Amino acid sequence: MMENYYTTGRLAELCGVTKRTVQYYDLENIVKPSQISEGGRRLYTDEDLKKFKLVCLYRKLELPLKEIKIILNSDDQYKMLRNILAEHQSTIDYQIKNLTELKERLSVALEEITVNKTISLASEEELEQLIIRKKHHKKIERITYLLLTFYVMILFLSCIVGSLSGGILMHLIIGVNVLLLFALIFFHSAQNAYVCPNCNKKFTISFFKDIVTLNNGKKGKYLECPYCHQKNWLAETFKDE
Repeated sequence: MMENYYTTGRLAELCGVTKRTVQYYDLENIVKPSQISEGGRRLYTDEDLKKFKLVCLYRKLELPLKEIKIILNSDDQYKMLRNILAEHQSTIDYQIKNLTELKERLSVALEEITVNKTISLASEEELEQLIIRKKHHKKIERITYLLLTFYVMILFLSCIVGSLSGGILMHLIIGVNVLLLFALIFFHSAQNAYVCPNCNKKFTISFFKDIVTLNNGKKGKYLECPYCHQKNWLAETFKDE
């Protein structure tokens, strides 16, 4: 069977790279041509093409040429490739973790500066404490929504049971549901605070005000600031210790 030969230009075309890349890999002893024609042209075989495509795959995985040469020259390419890829994956996981933490810090700092309209953080310790408080508040938010969902389910089931039974049991069920609602509102008012966008001051509201003021989801509550007396939709945030 006659073997195919590919010029530098043809190999570059088949592999989606430039001729300069093919020439560079030759100079770096990564993929060398099997023959040189009488006119000095590089000629690559099917095996060379296969090897070059493999190198392109490794480069797509962002392996450095130094490591690619180690893989290609290894007696056990599979084991060497597996070890190198595992090491790179571990490095990337570490970088992702660091970048995720950095993104969180940036997000918290940006939110704090935007809300307060001033540089309100003076040290790394303050930022870390702020992150901890915000994480705790998000946890409280999830618990609140979980309790609210649980309450709605109890209310629905209670209505069914109450309508079927009637009498004293019906009044007892209504009383229990009212107590559960008050307990949920008390928990909500005890855990949350609000920041006025006008004067940037943080304040809390009473249990009674939390009862009579409706919550509009992400907008929060429509409240009057006790400091500047401006009314706005205020989103919930953590309470200061």
